[in-house]
Amino acid sequence: MVRKLFLTLAAAASALAISGAAWADITVLVPSGSEGDGLRAAAADYAKMKGTKVETVQAPYANVFEQGANAGATKSGVFDIILMDDPWIPFFAENGHLEDLTPYFKKAGLEGPDNDFLSKSLAICRNPYNSGPYVCLPYVGNAQMFFYDAAKYKEAGVDAPKTWDDVLKASKKLTEDGGGRYFGYVFRGGQGNPVVADFMPIFWSYGADLFNADRSKVTIDTPEGAAAMKMFMALRDVSPKGVESYNANEVGTALAAGTSASSINWPNWVATFEDPSQSKMVGKISYTAIPAGTKPGSSEIGHWTMGIMSASKNKQEAFDFMLWATSPEQIKISAERGNPPVRASVFTDPELTKQEKFRHYPVLMEAIQASTPRPRHPKWPEIENAFGIELSKAVAGTITPEEALKNAQAAVEQITGLK
Repeated sequence: MVRKLFLTLAAAASALAISGAAWADITVLVPSGSEGDGLRAAAADYAKMKGTKVETVQAPYANVFEQGANAGATKSGVFDIILMDDPWIPFFAENGHLEDLTPYFKKAGLEGPDNDFLSKSLAICRNPYNSGPYVCLPYVGNAQMFFYDAAKYKEAGVDAPKTWDDVLKASKKLTEDGGGRYFGYVFRGGQGNPVVADFMPIFWSYGADLFNADRSKVTIDTPEGAAAMKMFMALRDVSPKGVESYNANEVGTALAAGTSASSINWPNWVATFEDPSQSKMVGKISYTAIPAGTKPGSSEIGHWTMGIMSASKNKQEAFDFMLWATSPEQIKISAERGNPPVRASVFTDPELTKQEKFRHYPVLMEAIQASTPRPRHPKWPEIENAFGIELSKAVAGTITPEEALKNAQAAVEQITGLK
């Protein structure tokens, strides 16, 4: 059945690629970094194959959101496709900035995305989550994993960390023995997205969440939230000084240099850690699932997804490009260029899995399938920023953990109008 769907999709994509009609140019908004670089390379391949121009506009993370939101609000049509971080989807969809892909699939003779895509990768592309129509397609399969130096953890009496208590036990011992030069843990403590992304898996593992099930009540300042904050503060105490200002580069540098033993991190860092020119830890870092608290551990999913802007003047051309770019063949090429895949066939492709640099694929595939999306709220960027300001203050010690939860609760209630 899966092979049949592959062939259907491949045939559809091939037919689109060789059709003789002259297509209009399309413009794609992408983020800086490996995710955007991968799609830029694919766009160049597509343009060469088609003999048409695919323009990519690349911008920093926050600017992609701002430029996309502005284009949507003004209906400028300046962008045909936006490569979005998945928590942005409710904002773009619920403000009418994204095209429903259903009629485009039907026109291509498809019922929807094929079942080679991971189910969690597809769930985030529907709005409402996992139930509404598809408003985008998954392209980069990000989800967090737990990275740790297995040899150091074993020295500290923990063979494989299954719980946050295991992580804290090993990290305390390693930090105590490190004499201020080596630390058991490291995390992103900077305000906004960095600290929220590194806190959410801990938050969830203690049974906490930002909202109740129907998104009618803010639930940050709860006993479960307090238990998660207690562990987070304990991990801060076994991390480098100044971690409240750390972002991805500082965390990556600490792991690659072998000055910190463990962290929650994203799969795009694997290539750095396994590169002898950038890392002292080649072959020494192990990858595993997010540890459990009082509940099973769950990764934060962080996929990059492609959607068609509703004001686009080239919607069919945009869909045709998206269908081609997310085909099994192209997702494999994207993986070879360094982007984690979104298809089971690529995760299990023997040509990839036999390579040392892809040894984390089994863990990552399971992490995606066990992942949790950030709250699906159209005001998520504001919510994340407010929550992250309070968390970072707690990490810095300028307010107490209790104050951070109380302040965050009040701030998110004000943003959402909920109690």
